[in-house]
Amino acid sequence: MGMAAFVPVRSAFGQSADMRRFRTQVLEILSRKYPQLKAKAGDEDSRIEIELGTIDLTNLHGKVRQLPADEQQAATAEFVDRLVERVGKLDDANRSSWAEMSKRLLPRLVSPDMRQLAPTMLLRDFATGALNAYVLDHGRQVDYVQRDMLERWSVDSQRVHDTAVSNLEALSVDVQIEVRKVRAGGLFTVIDTDDSYDAARLVVPSLRDGLLDALGMPIFVGIPNRDFLLAWSADAPFTALASRVAKDFTEQPYPITDAIFYVDHDGVRAATAEDRRKR
Repeated sequence: MGMAAFVPVRSAFGQSADMRRFRTQVLEILSRKYPQLKAKAGDEDSRIEIELGTIDLTNLHGKVRQLPADEQQAATAEFVDRLVERVGKLDDANRSSWAEMSKRLLPRLVSPDMRQLAPTMLLRDFATGALNAYVLDHGRQVDYVQRDMLERWSVDSQRVHDTAVSNLEALSVDVQIEVRKVRAGGLFTVIDTDDSYDAARLVVPSLRDGLLDALGMPIFVGIPNRDFLLAWSADAPFTALASRVAKDFTEQPYPITDAIFYVDHDGVRAATAEDRRKR
C-alpha cells in the first residue's frame, strides 16, 4: 500500500542502524498512541507493517534528521498523527481504478540508490545518475507507484510513464524560463517553483525544448535535488556551475545526483569529458 512516500535519502547505505533506531522510535509512538494498529517492524529497515499495508519511513527520516534534536520527537509524533488520520480517510491506491489514479500520476527523478532502498518501486532508467520514479499526488502526501499496482490497473509501465509525463507537462505550462547572463560569459537559468517537481521537469520533452530555445544547443543541466534544476549554455563556465550542482547535492534535502547532463534535441545523457572539452 505504501502509506508514506518513498523519497530518496543520500547515502542510504550505511544508514541502516540509524534507520532501525528511528523505526523503533516510531513504533513506540504508534504503540503508545494507536495500539489498535498493531504495528510491527517490516522486512526492510525503513518499513513498518500494519494490517492495512506498509508504512515507509524514508520520507520522514529524511526530514526530521535535519532538525535540532529537541524538535525531532515532536515532528515524528506529528507525522504519526497525520499518518493515522490518512489511513482512515484515503482509499487504498492498489484498489483504486486506473481512471482515478491516472489523474494523480506524476514523474519524479530519484537517486540510483532507490533500486536497493525500495526494490518494489516502479523505476525506469533515465540517464546515468538518476532514475524515473512515479508518484500518486494526493496533495499534502504522495504515494510512490509500486510494480504490483500495474496489474491491478491493467496497464503497462510505458503507459504509466507516458501518462505521468503528460500530466507534468500540463502542470508546467506556466513555468517561466528566465535567462540570466553569467559574468564569465554564457547564459544560465534556474527552475525553482518549489512544487517538488522541478528536477523531474527534465523528463518533459517540451520543457527541454524550451530550455534549448532559451539557451542554445546543446546545454548542460544539473538536478542536484528534487526541488532544483540548473541549466546553462555550452559557452558558460562549466566548472563553476557544476560545482554549484555538487554543493547543492551535498547540502540540500532530497538529493538526486551531482552528475551533469548533456541535453540536445536527441534527448538527455550524462555529460562526458569530451562534451566538456568541446564547450
